Amino acid sequence: MVIIVKDDKKYWLWLSHACGAGSKCALRLARTFRSAKNVYKASEKDLKNCGVRIENKVLARLLCKNTSEEERILKWCRDGGVQVLVPGDAAYPKSLFSLQDMPMVLYCMGTIPTFEDQFNCAVVGTRTMSEYGKKMACEIGAGLARAGACVVSGLALGVDGAAMAAALEEGGITVAVLGCGIDVVYPKQHQSLYYHVAERGAILTEYAPGVSPSQYNFPVRNRIISGLSQGVCIIEGEMKSGALITARHGLFQGRDVYAVPGRVGDKSSEGANYLLTQGATPVTSAVDIVSNYEFLYPHTLKVGRAALASLPVDADSAMRKHQVAKRSIGRKTIAADSSEGREKSRKDKIKRAKNEPIFPPIEENAEQAPQINMDALSEMDIKIYEAMTPDVPMLPDEISRAGFALQQVMTSMTMLEIAGAVEAGAGGYFLKRAADIAGNSGKNMEEQD
Repeated sequence: MVIIVKDDKKYWLWLSHACGAGSKCALRLARTFRSAKNVYKASEKDLKNCGVRIENKVLARLLCKNTSEEERILKWCRDGGVQVLVPGDAAYPKSLFSLQDMPMVLYCMGTIPTFEDQFNCAVVGTRTMSEYGKKMACEIGAGLARAGACVVSGLALGVDGAAMAAALEEGGITVAVLGCGIDVVYPKQHQSLYYHVAERGAILTEYAPGVSPSQYNFPVRNRIISGLSQGVCIIEGEMKSGALITARHGLFQGRDVYAVPGRVGDKSSEGANYLLTQGATPVTSAVDIVSNYEFLYPHTLKVGRAALASLPVDADSAMRKHQVAKRSIGRKTIAADSSEGREKSRKDKIKRAKNEPIFPPIEENAEQAPQINMDALSEMDIKIYEAMTPDVPMLPDEISRAGFALQQVMTSMTMLEIAGAVEAGAGGYFLKRAADIAGNSGKNMEEQD
């Protein structure tokens, strides 16, 4: 594996913006040219002949050699106490290096923990949780925190927020991964929770300041939630929910997947119950999770403390304390950079980050996947490719439910992988990438669409 050399951060930001969030092309370019700065310096000829498939729109942005916007962002982050982490930084989470679509930049509000020295568990689920889901989210979040684990989630309404609030109530460390810019508090109902998370842990995002939340952003950011974690716990979620996408990302990345059993027949329980039928580990308390990792983190993780979570947890009280006004939290400091962070007041940094965005929202463009020559594929291969859901890891038996023989699906997966139309991941999963389609077959398909 080629080591990514640290260079000026503005070039990493430029590469991230040029290729788009969730890009695999960005990492391949950085490895091929050995640094983002070298990608910036590369000519059109160099880029076209480097061996990395680059979609035309992305190529056009890569040929725009201007970092003025990136320089403005870096200045705003310095002034606002926001850390900017790139692959060359010591604080950049090492677990993300295993992702084929690792983020080229992470914006951080708060103090990013040393992920490698502790157990990190993603706890995600539906936004419209039941009373049972709320109870389980709070008890598991509290139990993980008591045991010494870090709770990673998306700060969303419902299960995500409940688990994080309960973990904070127990004095635990939490990390929230946003689907928008670091200066955008979303959802607004979690404004207080946002600041409490930043105080006790960190707010992370790969989206530049000013980027608004969008429907596309959240599935893309979910790969970071699972990528930061050794385990992913699902508490309620429909079959097509974001929680299931996070679980599939976790499986694709080789993470352990846990699920809280739900009531059979309830729509919000479909996702978790389905995962259980596919081999996910059932969870009734935090003990079921942390007991699998205590031997790996003997100095920081204690199963005995997690067992205390079996005591009743007042879910409503835990959540309410993090939904009120900011109160005196503004008088506390935020250690964005330990020594420097302690010198500035949290109130000033929050004011800058929340109330003084100095640039308009940036429109993030997702990377268009590489061109695929469909002439190299059979008609059946193309039909199976079309039946897959883009950017959602799928098992062959899931694909076969669209009316294909399992053996045919397996054969087509091999051909599609060779053609670059799908990618194989851990656990037998395959990931479809949307593509610019070349060749006669591709032309006919585009006309039909």
